[in-house]
Amino acid sequence: MTTLAPMTSLALPRRWRVPGWGLALLLALLAELTYFTLTARYFTEGGPAGTLALAEEFAPTGILALGMAMVILTGSIDLSAGANASLAAILVGTGLEKHYNPWACVVAAIAAATLVGLVNGAIVAFLGIDSLLVTLATQFIVVSTGTSVAGASPPYGFPGPFLDLGQGAAAGLPYDVLIFLLLGLATIALVNYTTLGRSLVLAGFSQRAARYTGIATRGTLTSVFTLSGAFAGVAGVLLAAYYDSAQPDIGTILLLPAITTVVLGGVDIFGGRGRIGEVIIAVFLLGYLSQGMLIDGFSSLTIAMVTGLLLIVALVLKISLERNFRLLAARLRRLRTLHPRPHPPPPAPG
Repeated sequence: MTTLAPMTSLALPRRWRVPGWGLALLLALLAELTYFTLTARYFTEGGPAGTLALAEEFAPTGILALGMAMVILTGSIDLSAGANASLAAILVGTGLEKHYNPWACVVAAIAAATLVGLVNGAIVAFLGIDSLLVTLATQFIVVSTGTSVAGASPPYGFPGPFLDLGQGAAAGLPYDVLIFLLLGLATIALVNYTTLGRSLVLAGFSQRAARYTGIATRGTLTSVFTLSGAFAGVAGVLLAAYYDSAQPDIGTILLLPAITTVVLGGVDIFGGRGRIGEVIIAVFLLGYLSQGMLIDGFSSLTIAMVTGLLLIVALVLKISLERNFRLLAARLRRLRTLHPRPHPPPPAPG
């Protein structure tokens, strides 16, 4: 029986790997922080803690991106993730408005979002329908459901302990940023060091090859979409806690930034290649870019345009580097074939 070789890291195949892509993102983030520190008056208000507090604005986007990254690694897409986050926000807000136990409301909202992800995964995996079509249809269903539950007066005015999830901090670190970082570490561990992680990466390379190695691709797809739903539920709960309200579109606006972050973080949109750690860096890169530009007085339309341009430049650069490295690797292999390394002579008998 053929066994799947262990994968110790979620990365591009060695011959396709772009050296230092994560380092390039990190250097870009440092340059960005330096620039806004010098040009944006309120960017560093309150010192490092104030700058870190700005991450509260985009931590839910980062959580959504973590779930999306796992789905995209399988070669699929989850267009319902933003709507699912909205549904979770509305459900937790409605429960709180009716004075139910806050933590029971949180659990119920995340469970509902997880169920939506499970349904998406089951349809994609067992019926073989393209994930783009399935999640697009689910998006409309979830948006309609959330709007119906919210009614004419969406919930707002939540109790203090719940609001602490989105507005509180521990030792200067906002709770929602802490939750994002913990989920990021958990995602890295899951993808890099578990059977599910190895399965979803190989399924992204080739589902046929994954089946030949004995991987249950249907179970893998179902699990990944379920996790994406759970992450969307967490993002929705944090959105409601941060804004102290739950509008029907509170999470849908996060979908495109989340997909942009995943692609900028180096995950191949066709699946099978990418690193979760680089996605986390990309979350901060794009998040601080938008926050810095807002503080500098730029409009949201300008920010969207700059974000799109940045994505195009990053994709062109990364694809060009990958192509050049593949050509270089091919030439090196050809040279080794033409000029093999001589073997050392055997040692003389004693």
